[in-house]
Amino acid sequence: MADLFALTYLSRATRDLLPEELDSILLQARLFNAAEQITGVLLYGDERFFQLLEGPEASLRKVFDRISGARAHKDIRVLSQGSIAGRFFDSWHMGFTHSPISAMQDLSQFAWEEAMPCTRGEAEKSVGLGLVMRYWETWSADANGSAS
Repeated sequence: MADLFALTYLSRATRDLLPEELDSILLQARLFNAAEQITGVLLYGDERFFQLLEGPEASLRKVFDRISGARAHKDIRVLSQGSIAGRFFDSWHMGFTHSPISAMQDLSQFAWEEAMPCTRGEAEKSVGLGLVMRYWETWSADANGSAS
């Protein structure tokens, strides 16, 4: 198995996206990510995207190149990237949830350059990764099936 790599980024939607547009983006992302062995989560709120991607580095770079060319968002800012010992979201080819404005602000203001690399055991030590995991667990549980 190839070495695992993780990347987080933040971007701004080009406009407020309709639910069916988000559904289309997610469907395409999930299919592409599954083919490339990429897992992760996507948070959307306050017309901003936050995403954590993980998988083999070459595949992750391919997926991120595709993301970078998407017209649904702009001002893409890589927050962190680096090798990881294991996946954090191994059952999600692209988990998704709507996120409160306050959480998007927290995630965008965190010092991500210090967040990777880390292992599951070190997740509690990484404030940024801890935020993502806590928010994901809270919102995916509260979404009543809207996160997949």
